[in-house]
Amino acid sequence: MLYWLIMDSEHTPKRTGTLRGWLLSYNLAMLSIILALVIILFSLVFSLLAQMQNRNNRYEALNTLSGQLVQSRALFRAISTEQTDTTSLLGDYAILDREIQITLHRLAIDYATDSERYFLHRGITNGLDFINESLSTLRSMDKSQSLEYYNLFYTADKVYTYLQDYSFNHYLSAVVEADVNWMQEARQRILNYRSLAVLLFLLIAVTYSIAVYKMTMRLVNPVNEMVQTARDIFHGKFEGPAISLTGPDELRYLEESMNQMRQSLKERLQMIEENAKLEKTVHDQELEQMRTTRELEKARYKALQSQINPHFLFNTLNIISRTALFENANSTVDLIDSLASIFRYTLEYHDDVSLKEELQFVREYLTIQQFRFKQRLTFTIDCPAELGDLRLPPLVIQPFVENAMVHGLEPKVEGGSVHITVEKMSRKVKISIIDTGVGIDLAKLKEQRVESKQHIGIKNIADRLKLYFKGKSEVIIERASEAGGTIVTLLLPYRTGGKKHVYAADS
Repeated sequence: MLYWLIMDSEHTPKRTGTLRGWLLSYNLAMLSIILALVIILFSLVFSLLAQMQNRNNRYEALNTLSGQLVQSRALFRAISTEQTDTTSLLGDYAILDREIQITLHRLAIDYATDSERYFLHRGITNGLDFINESLSTLRSMDKSQSLEYYNLFYTADKVYTYLQDYSFNHYLSAVVEADVNWMQEARQRILNYRSLAVLLFLLIAVTYSIAVYKMTMRLVNPVNEMVQTARDIFHGKFEGPAISLTGPDELRYLEESMNQMRQSLKERLQMIEENAKLEKTVHDQELEQMRTTRELEKARYKALQSQINPHFLFNTLNIISRTALFENANSTVDLIDSLASIFRYTLEYHDDVSLKEELQFVREYLTIQQFRFKQRLTFTIDCPAELGDLRLPPLVIQPFVENAMVHGLEPKVEGGSVHITVEKMSRKVKISIIDTGVGIDLAKLKEQRVESKQHIGIKNIADRLKLYFKGKSEVIIERASEAGGTIVTLLLPYRTGGKKHVYAADS
């Protein structure tokens, strides 16, 4: 319209004091007033947007401060607990401390503007000063012996927790509360601008009024939506549709930032709840699995141990019975003494025994067998005194000796010998059971490992050893030579000091 008025005036002869001149002057004046009002209105609006931008920058600064405090806490712990050179860590800490001070400067506010945020800001600043002083003091103290050192360290570390709570919770709540009041005022101011613009534009021209009204509404609606979203966040309501991205770039940026902030807060709260539920579920499952495993191992161990005693006791009673028929007292007394020791060893419940006790039990067994075989049997037991404290499950050597007697020496008319040797090999103990009998049939070895319940099986012993030594034991059976003989080798980890329950060795 202004363009056409100017073009019309150029084609019309200029007249002084004419109606057309007054109208043109009036129109130009009105247009100038409208333009001035528009400029003033937009200046006020963009000033308001600039304030919104500054408030959004506070949210970014708070988020940055929270992350910087987490990094600073990690560096503080590393510097305080590291035993080697901490020069590089101190450099990183100093750089991060300067960055934190810059962030705090961005969040600074005077007492008259907002006393609550002023004291929160001072609290964070004082807390950081205390931590820096504590770090200087800690560097001058002895880490390894001073109780005062660790008290000061944990006090400073606890201050970090307070600072993180202040920055992310208290300070954020105060900022959001202040922004809600400010946005309400801003909304009212915008509404006033709109009303004034509508009145002026209606007096001048409907076209101008409609244009300015639409423009104002395009600014008010996003602000209203952001105000409502800020209220919802302040009251802990994170659900609802996202703010639509409308209006100029500044408002779009604020709308997008507020959407991201609400989604980020929502995801963090959900993550905390899910982690708490997951940790509880995993903990309950681990406890149940531990209880189940312990009970299974206990039952398995008792089942394995119950297979051992009856066969040997039955044979021994037969030997004593036959010996008593042909002798009158002394030999029978010796046999009964040996059998009493054997009964005591086998019938009492043992979680584990020392190697010395196990070999004494084997010696009593072989003594009884000598009454049976006479000169057909000789035996030796060689164990260094320093290895006598080795702990192992009971009844793991005697079954191999009994197999040597029954399957190796008994079939030979001339008999033979049994030799037991113990030696230390690096971190393991090697127990060798060597007989000079007919020799084991390697073809039947697999069958022997899966024997019936009436026999003491090799697999039984191997399972008990694996259970006790957590799978670190080894049982090797081989033929001594083509002529005969059998060598049984037990490789066991060196362990001293008994366990209360064998079935709990893994716990």
